[in-house]
Amino acid sequence: MYGEVLILINAIFNYVILSFTNSICYMGKKKIRLMGSALFAGAWIVIFGHQFLMMVVAFLLMMILAFGFHIRQLWKTALMCFIAALFAGGLFTALEPLLIGRSVIILMLIAGVVASFSLFILKSRLFAFTGDRLQQQLVQWCKVQLGEIDVSLKCFIDTGNTTVEPLSGRPVHFVRYQAIEQSMPEHLKIALHNWDVNDPYNLDMFPNEYKKKVAIIPITTVQEKKTYSLALKYDQWQIIKGKHHSIAPGFLIITLQNTHFPQETDAILHFTALSRVGSI
Repeated sequence: MYGEVLILINAIFNYVILSFTNSICYMGKKKIRLMGSALFAGAWIVIFGHQFLMMVVAFLLMMILAFGFHIRQLWKTALMCFIAALFAGGLFTALEPLLIGRSVIILMLIAGVVASFSLFILKSRLFAFTGDRLQQQLVQWCKVQLGEIDVSLKCFIDTGNTTVEPLSGRPVHFVRYQAIEQSMPEHLKIALHNWDVNDPYNLDMFPNEYKKKVAIIPITTVQEKKTYSLALKYDQWQIIKGKHHSIAPGFLIITLQNTHFPQETDAILHFTALSRVGSI
């Protein structure tokens, strides 16, 4: 009876750890396969003992049975599984003095709950860390030149921004008015505020040097309502990362509303800028 209890407790721990690894590494293996691998490893340890060599063999066999014998996948899953085992096992060991004298069912329940809870916390932290890291990679400092405007902006590359100028097909970026207000000439500020979305093609308010840079872009809102935005063709847009790296020619829309952009940035870049960042 004692041996069966140890096998079940080991199997529960192994299954939770394998499920965690299956989720984190996006392996997509079936639960029945993970259960079989967990039970096999649990039985192996009880039968052959806790000698270091036997534990290593049991771990490797469990990983191969669960995820297959592919060197790259085996290395990735084994590393994640090992981290999970240390994390969950450490918490269970810390609680072990409180479990003395408990019934078999209580022990198995606590083993499952402790392992699941500890790995849920680890998974949440890993996903949060990965998300923050990706978000940080999408934030870049840029230098923008448009006529008399020459300004540095903190920019966010939005993979969902697919807006293009319809005639040229060139990308469109969005810039907060407040971020470049101090660098804008007064006559351009006045023109932007006087432009009427209900009469979008009337550009008489713009100075000649900016009028030739203007493009009117039709936009459909979330409510399926058609409206227009005024875009300006910039002279140069560079990503500052060590050296200056120019992104593709395009247009920028200056948002007059006090809009808050992701990551407290000043501008939202078109998704095509991501390929430029990857090549730096």
